[in-house]
Amino acid sequence: MKSAHQLAFLNLLFIIINSFWIIIVDDKKIYGLPIYDTFFDNWSFLTPHVATFNIWKIIIVTLVFTAVLYCIVLKREYAEDLPLAQKIEDAGNLMILNQLLLGISMVLKVNNYLIAAYIFTIATYYTLHKLNIIFSIRDHKNPSFVHVFTRTSLGLYSGWFVYLLGFNGIPTLSSMFNERADHPVFFYVAILFLIGSFCFTLYKSLVCNLPAIMVGYTAGILGSYYYNVSQGKEDVYYIIMRYSFLTLLILAILTIFYLLFKRRKILMSLE
Repeated sequence: MKSAHQLAFLNLLFIIINSFWIIIVDDKKIYGLPIYDTFFDNWSFLTPHVATFNIWKIIIVTLVFTAVLYCIVLKREYAEDLPLAQKIEDAGNLMILNQLLLGISMVLKVNNYLIAAYIFTIATYYTLHKLNIIFSIRDHKNPSFVHVFTRTSLGLYSGWFVYLLGFNGIPTLSSMFNERADHPVFFYVAILFLIGSFCFTLYKSLVCNLPAIMVGYTAGILGSYYYNVSQGKEDVYYIIMRYSFLTLLILAILTIFYLLFKRRKILMSLE
């Protein structure tokens, strides 16, 4: 259990270091421009409003708090904490790798290496998916405080990252094919991504009985809807995107309330 406690502490340390690294990069301390300027310069129909990126702060806080809980619990070395220790040992350095890949992808993105950045973004999501499996985020019947926070932090992170794959991916395709991002082809790609990603997120949220996944994804939808409206363009593509965002936003909010109500009933049945 001692090795698991050391791994938990290393995870905590690396999340904090990576958080400061992201803040430093985004504060124009190194490359002279914030990360969002890169997204703005490489616009797509899915680009969210700048305020949307504040969700990273919430994700970081939940990840840090979860890592702190693991450090505290595993330090006790109680027999009942062995399953938690086993999960940490199974994960090994996967969370550290996840944060490393995330940091590299952001550095590449801010320096306009879009294709390389997207490769690291996909790798980041892959490690996140592996973490979700190891920490059993589908297990919604475990009332443990640590498990609840693990599910919430990873769920929020996962939902947001699904949407991030879209608004990062389309500018990457635009760069690869040397076409403008408002080309009709990328409009259809954006619509297909919205439908596919929403269905995928809905499925994951329902299977895991975890509203946090849909909350993370909805943050992206809301940000894109607000950005679309604030631009005030009445082009047919913008109008279709606007109502697509609004439709998915309503469906997502209804799903979140449904999952919260369902979760409440499960918790009451366990008492």
